[in-house]
Amino acid sequence: MKKEELLERVAPCSLMCHTCGAYKKGIICGAAKTLLEYLDGVYEFYVRHAPEEADSQKGFMEKLESYAAGPCSGCRGEEHHTCSIDGCFILACTKERGIDYCGECAEFPCGRTKALFEEEVYSQWLEGNTHIKRMGIEDFWEKNSVRPHYAAYKSK
Repeated sequence: MKKEELLERVAPCSLMCHTCGAYKKGIICGAAKTLLEYLDGVYEFYVRHAPEEADSQKGFMEKLESYAAGPCSGCRGEEHHTCSIDGCFILACTKERGIDYCGECAEFPCGRTKALFEEEVYSQWLEGNTHIKRMGIEDFWEKNSVRPHYAAYKSK
């Protein structure tokens, strides 16, 4: 994969924009659009044949539409729409240092991120950037591109 594509899909903190529910070029947005295409007319079917389920189906379709809208252009983009972590300084920091990911920094791991992230996200940040530092972004992408964005929260 080209460097530009990796930069779009992997945030400078190593979190995967690619698997984030708000990323307009991501897997979730794309899957939601595909599902909506295949579900065209299903709400009307429920209204006619299973009216007791129609409201539930409508809610599902509305949720799919929200995922399909994908309001965020990624952490390196300009349209975050409050999807990113409030007060995140990482993009500015990596730009200032002339690097693409925290793991490429001579000061990695820095203490500033511990206060920025929740425990689950901090662990992902540390693990992801350690991988990038040791093996490079291409290897990180190969091993993590299908990892669910919010998997760290599941164990709680």
